[in-house]
Amino acid sequence: MANSLLDQLLKAGLVTEEQAEKASQPKPSNSRQAPRRGHTSHTTKRASPPPKPQQNKEVKAPRPAKKEKSDLAQFYEARNQAEQKERREEEQRRRERAERRKQVRAQVDALVSANLQNVDDAEIRYNFVVGENIKYLYVTEQQQQDLADSKLAITFLAGKRCLITAETAQQILALDPDKLIVINTAVTEAES
Repeated sequence: MANSLLDQLLKAGLVTEEQAEKASQPKPSNSRQAPRRGHTSHTTKRASPPPKPQQNKEVKAPRPAKKEKSDLAQFYEARNQAEQKERREEEQRRRERAERRKQVRAQVDALVSANLQNVDDAEIRYNFVVGENIKYLYVTEQQQQDLADSKLAITFLAGKRCLITAETAQQILALDPDKLIVINTAVTEAES
């Protein structure tokens, strides 16, 4: 029975008779064999680390010069460098625009703060439209008349509604055309 598999392999032609004889011979046991896992032996010695190969103190031959890059590789490298330069320049322009916006915003805030016309104890509610929303601001009677005559304008500073003079509003629009400023424009009969 032990040779039944071996016989089948021989009949199938998968092994030769020499290989079959070699496989059937008993293997010599090696007394220096490492212990199997799970079995611990207290008498085994630790293997010493393998000796380090002696380093050759002779000077090594210089490396051959690098191969020249192909035209395609040079093209890709040039294109990558150009793209990186373009990205750096675009980033620099973006930073400069942001810095300019920040400076303009600071100038506008300073103008609004310096020319603020709000009165704390005003009692007349003045309604105005921003987009589709109706907002309001409390004004005095004189301020209400000046708003109607386009002598005063309304803008926003840090979320608060602020009254400013029309001249200040023009200065702000010159600095920042996108700044929201509400100025009452007189409607003539020709326009309506």
